[in-house]
Amino acid sequence: VFEGHWFAGDLDGKGIHVDAEGNRYEGQFVRGVPSGEGRLLSTTGEIFVGSFVDGLKDGKGQTRLAGGTVYSSQWVMGKEVGGSRPDVLADARVGGLLKAQAGGGDADRVEIGVVVDQRMTQQADMRYQHLVRDEDIAIYPEDNLYNDAWNGTGQVNTTNVYEGADWEDTPAFAEVDLKTTDQSKVKLDSLEMKVAASDAYRKPMLSISEHFGCIGFRPDFSIVNNGWGGAKDMKMSIQFTTVDEEGNPTGQPSRMFTKDVGGFGDGVDVSIKSVLDEAGVDTASLETGRFPCPSVDSLNVCRGQLTNKIKFGEVGDYLGNFNQAMTLNAIGKFDYSWADDQGNVTQQSEPFRAQMTMAVFEVPESMAECGDGGGGSPEAMRYQNIEFPIGKHDYTFPMPVRGNKTISAYTARLKMWSAMSSIHRFSIAAHFADGSVRESKPVSFFYFRPKQSLFETKTEPATCYLPRSMAGCG
Repeated sequence: VFEGHWFAGDLDGKGIHVDAEGNRYEGQFVRGVPSGEGRLLSTTGEIFVGSFVDGLKDGKGQTRLAGGTVYSSQWVMGKEVGGSRPDVLADARVGGLLKAQAGGGDADRVEIGVVVDQRMTQQADMRYQHLVRDEDIAIYPEDNLYNDAWNGTGQVNTTNVYEGADWEDTPAFAEVDLKTTDQSKVKLDSLEMKVAASDAYRKPMLSISEHFGCIGFRPDFSIVNNGWGGAKDMKMSIQFTTVDEEGNPTGQPSRMFTKDVGGFGDGVDVSIKSVLDEAGVDTASLETGRFPCPSVDSLNVCRGQLTNKIKFGEVGDYLGNFNQAMTLNAIGKFDYSWADDQGNVTQQSEPFRAQMTMAVFEVPESMAECGDGGGGSPEAMRYQNIEFPIGKHDYTFPMPVRGNKTISAYTARLKMWSAMSSIHRFSIAAHFADGSVRESKPVSFFYFRPKQSLFETKTEPATCYLPRSMAGCG
């Protein structure tokens, strides 16, 4: 993977390169090669910040070992010089005999990397990526849609994170790579995953379900929650706006209105009829009226007649058109709180966008219908299944070692999942025959598995004079 400024077919200037093994370089490039100041994040969890020449560490820099030890290092064409590297005893990721005897045993010569398996990930519906950070290696979704839903950094709209994937089969595929630093052989006794914590993630994951069809005036929408925790004390701030062809707000919006939504679990219906009343809209006429129009070609004339006949108050300048419908677009934010299993409360604020139907012109032409699609997940043979329990702390998974245990390199493959969105913090410990132990940098696995919402709107009219499925599929 290459990202950055290109010149004559090569990266030149600032950029990013992730190699086939998952090592990530961020910094200066010259003719496609790391040269200048940069940062190398190795899959073992080691981080080097300093100077590079022709793709190799060269000069002074700062190295952070996987165990957290930080020191100043000196390099010449990729080789560390000067003897400044701390004794391995100082690094917290090494244990066993190393704590008791100098010289250190086999663990001294082994590095452990934990990375997302790119081969399996590229075939999967749900893709994960890894990022080496100062304190850990993070494994988290690749898609910004899921990251925004997790963090509350996106816009709440009609995009629903539950749709489009088979959440019964969306594991993360990871590789644990052991290798000796000098290509010598060591005798591996056993491997295990040491899990510090497996905690449920309770943040609500919200989307908008817009109400179209059946009758013309639908001043409401539903908030659907696909998270594993409820929203508490929600307050809505809402403005009306015009939108461009892509549906993005344009121009100056209306003044801000507010409404209490309250607390909810799987979802809640939100009516803005009281807001429209406050804005001076003749909602009674819109509720009881029907608006025939002789043809699609006459829609502009029919719209003009309607706006002259019925008072739209402060929202008159924001009315839009979608097929035969006269629509009103709203933007705003939801302010609410949610709590984790330990009772810690988080205040959340998320922007939203929604569209309501103010009126539908009845014309002879028929309405369109919608469809849906789906995807698949790859087979994962030779992978150890790791199903993380929820709410459990300080436990282990044995990791069977296949074949000859005298190794210079070894790869274990993991297929990891849980019953719900959750955070799992673990490390991999390699035990050697001489009693020494090597432990990987801590890993934080952010597993994304939304909850199916069973919410059903209670705003569906009892009787219809329009098709139940219309406008709003696009």
